Amino acid sequence: MKKRTSLALLFPLGAGLLVAGSPVFDPPDAERRPAPSFSMSVNGHVVDFDELTDLETTIDVSGALESIDIEPAKALYLETVISQGTVGDKRAAIRELGRIPDHDAIAILSLAMTDEDPRVRRAAASALAAIGSDNAHAALASGLQDHDPARRAQVADYLAMAGGYSAVDYLELALRDDDARVRTASIEALGDIGDSRSVNIIGAALRDPDPEVRERAAEMLDQLNDEALFHAVHPPQ
Repeated sequence: MKKRTSLALLFPLGAGLLVAGSPVFDPPDAERRPAPSFSMSVNGHVVDFDELTDLETTIDVSGALESIDIEPAKALYLETVISQGTVGDKRAAIRELGRIPDHDAIAILSLAMTDEDPRVRRAAASALAAIGSDNAHAALASGLQDHDPARRAQVADYLAMAGGYSAVDYLELALRDDDARVRTASIEALGDIGDSRSVNIIGAALRDPDPEVRERAAEMLDQLNDEALFHAVHPPQ
């Protein structure tokens, strides 16, 4: 029988200890690798994530964070919750990540953007929109590469919430999407932002190959500015 090895990372948590077990690694010729297994101990209380998949909320995330003394351990803890926790646990972790908008937090929120549960994805997108930095916008815009057009259209909505110059950049790129629903959502998001640059981009969408997209662009321009609509329809010679 082949031997298997594993690693464990230990971090001080004030009076307690965080134990983050790594995946168990099989030899190269092993037939099957098991899924990663994580457990943690906070002040003597052990939580095994593999046993928590059927419950909505099982962990006091904010309470556990108060017991962690070093920042890298906090990031590891939250990433583990996002990877292995229940839907309720993940959303609680996302709320905490939204309060610490550093590079590690944005990277973990990007991971949550790919979660199977739409509630987790929406919470992650909302947190990234609230952070509002260029890095957060980039992480949010990564959802524009999703295979599902409905998800890509939702990302456009969250970019509108984020606002800012880079959000407009990503929405302009989204107007090249193959799916008309995504282009329409991007036009509406640009209309919500409503600055002069957004108006010009919406004006360009009046030449979209899809008649419904062109109609929505005209409606948004009409709502924003009658003069903008006139110049978009009748550009200067």
